Amino acid sequence: MTEDSLSMKLNAAREAARHVRDGMVVGLGSGTTVKIFIDVLAERVRQENLTIFFVSSSIDTSLYAAGKGLLEVPLHEYTPEVSFDGADTVLPDRSLIKGGGGCLLREKIVDYYSKEYVVIVDATKVAETPRNLNVPVEVHPQAFKKVMEELRKSYGAVNVTLRTYEKGKLGPVLTDNGNFILDALFDELKDPLRLELSLKSVPGLIETGIFSVKKPSKIIVGYLHGVQVI
Repeated sequence: MTEDSLSMKLNAAREAARHVRDGMVVGLGSGTTVKIFIDVLAERVRQENLTIFFVSSSIDTSLYAAGKGLLEVPLHEYTPEVSFDGADTVLPDRSLIKGGGGCLLREKIVDYYSKEYVVIVDATKVAETPRNLNVPVEVHPQAFKKVMEELRKSYGAVNVTLRTYEKGKLGPVLTDNGNFILDALFDELKDPLRLELSLKSVPGLIETGIFSVKKPSKIIVGYLHGVQVI
């Protein structure tokens, strides 16, 4: 992460943290931007003696946020008032592409069942045109080759790859749910909502990285010298 990218993410995270109040239950996404947000929020907790509860979208977020002094609660017992999440790409219609970190299923669950959700991104993540986009999908291991074929044949993906570990552990990347991740490249996404809904009908395809059914109430875009709230 470059210094400029870090500065932009930090500006967006600080703006997002202003929306959190004492006693709140918040949903937390996953990834580098969310970790920056957790750092900023934890500092508020320390300085203002707040009590903040969180619902997590990944094992990584659970460990990181708990280590910062936040208190985890289960989604089946609590409804987050607001969730905070990052995104790989923000499309012109406020749809999102997520899943670069492989947590798309749990992120979508937490975001969907929160009363609202806020997305935190740096300015480089905002796409003016929905072209040449990588869409991660979570698939059951038994079906991954069939789903790859279906993405090419029926949905026009120009390339589909099975995500593998780049270093350390060998083999396919496993999600927290024990599934595989496919990365499907599309020349253009003309109708993200339609594609999201249609892909969910493919047997073995568990979840897509297209977030169009429920869009964020706010998108906080960080720049070097400020933020924009969409």
